[in-house]
Amino acid sequence: MDSHREGMGGLPLLIEVHRSSNQRAAAEAGLVLQARQVAHRLGRTQDGMWMIHVEEADARVATAELSQYGAENRNWPPVMQMHEAKTGAWMGSAWYFMVLLAFFAFQSDGGGQWRDGVANADAILGGEWWLAFSALFLHADVMHLVSNLVFGASFGFLVAAELGSGPAWLGILLAGGLGNLTNAFLFRVGLDQEHHSLGASTSVFAAVGMLSVLSFAMGRKSADSFLRKIAPLVFGVVMLGMYGLGDARTDVSAHFLGFLWGCIFGGLGYLVKERLDHGVAKTCAFATGLLTLLVVVLTWAR
Repeated sequence: MDSHREGMGGLPLLIEVHRSSNQRAAAEAGLVLQARQVAHRLGRTQDGMWMIHVEEADARVATAELSQYGAENRNWPPVMQMHEAKTGAWMGSAWYFMVLLAFFAFQSDGGGQWRDGVANADAILGGEWWLAFSALFLHADVMHLVSNLVFGASFGFLVAAELGSGPAWLGILLAGGLGNLTNAFLFRVGLDQEHHSLGASTSVFAAVGMLSVLSFAMGRKSADSFLRKIAPLVFGVVMLGMYGLGDARTDVSAHFLGFLWGCIFGGLGYLVKERLDHGVAKTCAFATGLLTLLVVVLTWAR
């Protein structure tokens, strides 16, 4: 810390409290002092360094404030911790694309048999549970399909990057089906209304819920602040609010329930992931992949 006199004749002694080659850093330091109502002067040396001087009486306070500010912002902006995605994480999204496209082609052939797979609250509660799953593969039009393809494949990949394709897509499928099943119960028993629905969006929001809880669970032991730790959960709720409401045709309750079941499966996925060794995890990944395929086949083989 340097000092010099402003001039002659008893002018106050000025103390240097900050020196930087970065103008922005110097400006931030000046704003910190300004916020603390510490008078200061920003200057530049001939060699391009930026300096801040304060009067001698304010030097201790200024130094302490700048030190505290530096300590609080040492790790800002945060560096995102990247890690390698699970092997084959993209495969589940590729299958998701192909299966939904195949079902849309099936819908477009003019036969109308696909209507037997639409979720019907009365039929579901009457024992046709598979309709809660079959409806996930059907779409009303091209835009409905495209939006679910893009968002579903993207969020499904992110979940699979953490859990592997088998566990991730089994969880997404089960959470989506349970979302539709719960939704049927809500409408028929709770509201005493008929209800029909179709579309993969219930599973898409299940993937959002799984990702939110997985990200939160993995970051809860970090040194980040509480607000940063809960950011994944906030992100999930924001996504639900932005894209889950839609227009009058949107099945809002199905989106919400899919998200809720996704949160539950995300928590289960994290707990299982933490307790499996590598060998067992590989076996489970293969088994859950086959189980996902089996659920799809059983859903449409009836």
